Amino acid sequence: MEQQENLDQIDQTFKPGWNDIFRMNQNELESEIRKVSRDPTLDPRRKAYLIQNLMTSCWLAAQQKLPHASTSEDKNGDVPGCSPSYRDLEQQIFGCEHYKRNCKILAACCKKLFTCRFCHDSISDHTMDRKAVMEMMCMRCLKVQTIGPTCKTDTCNGFPMAKYFCKFCKFFDDERTVYHCPFCNLCRLGKGLGIDFFHCMKCNCCLGMKLVDHKCREKGLESNCPVCCDFLFTSSMPVRALPCGHFMHSACFQAYASSHYTCPICSKSLGDMTCSTYFFDVNDASTSLQVYFGMLDALLASEQLPEEYGDRCQDILCNDCDKKGLSRFHWLYHKCSFCGSYNTRVIKNEANSCLTSSN
Repeated sequence: MEQQENLDQIDQTFKPGWNDIFRMNQNELESEIRKVSRDPTLDPRRKAYLIQNLMTSCWLAAQQKLPHASTSEDKNGDVPGCSPSYRDLEQQIFGCEHYKRNCKILAACCKKLFTCRFCHDSISDHTMDRKAVMEMMCMRCLKVQTIGPTCKTDTCNGFPMAKYFCKFCKFFDDERTVYHCPFCNLCRLGKGLGIDFFHCMKCNCCLGMKLVDHKCREKGLESNCPVCCDFLFTSSMPVRALPCGHFMHSACFQAYASSHYTCPICSKSLGDMTCSTYFFDVNDASTSLQVYFGMLDALLASEQLPEEYGDRCQDILCNDCDKKGLSRFHWLYHKCSFCGSYNTRVIKNEANSCLTSSN
């Protein structure tokens, strides 16, 4: 009864304006709602509008205070992708299908969290510039923070994001051996310059130590793979150096060399097909060209041509030694008289008589 009298007294004395609404206590708020509800002069729609605003005034006041009192965890929740991802969910290993790492990176382009740039590019209509990344999220505490090798929160106590971190490339890797080449300005697979790789200034790329003596081709790696057309310089796949100086992915080379023995760019022979790869050795064995050319020699020696073609020759150009010469007539195979290669092409279709001498 006393409580009801106090409420009625508040009804008679409290005259709030809009500035007062956010300072009401619970009793004052209920009293004002009752007063509005009993007012016969108010239109029903106006009455409902005022009651609704009064009832939500506390929530509105709380929302106005959020920007000043919000914590970093609240801000993290607003960032798309603020959740852990797993390379192995069963073993609770953080990462993605591309990399094992304990963090996500915040894309500077779209302000979303992704485990790596490949995860970003696969679902976006643009590519991520990983060097523009400035923030990361630890997948243990979900705290968005400045990018670095370890988590900076007190709860994680220096939890490492990966075994390898490059501050220049903003790159994390927890599985492979990686080094940063200052000349390529990229991270490469390997132990490092002077250990298992060196940087060729003319080719402008890192090559295996076995390729110290190689055919230089200026900016040779700054091109697309002739098989799959992916850009080789920034490719994460192993790349093979061909004897002619061109490059292609090792996997593309294996598929291509199963049915071809010439470079798809310059048409020179692939040699004995035992060149070292650009990133690491594959140690795959292919048929030697010497064996293949020896088989062709035996085939032509045992083959009998019609008499009218027995003394005829054709003008050919050798793709390997770049020399022009004559070769005995044949429908398919023409051997270079200078280097012995069958990697030749006919430059004159007319078959002429061979001028031979008894000397």
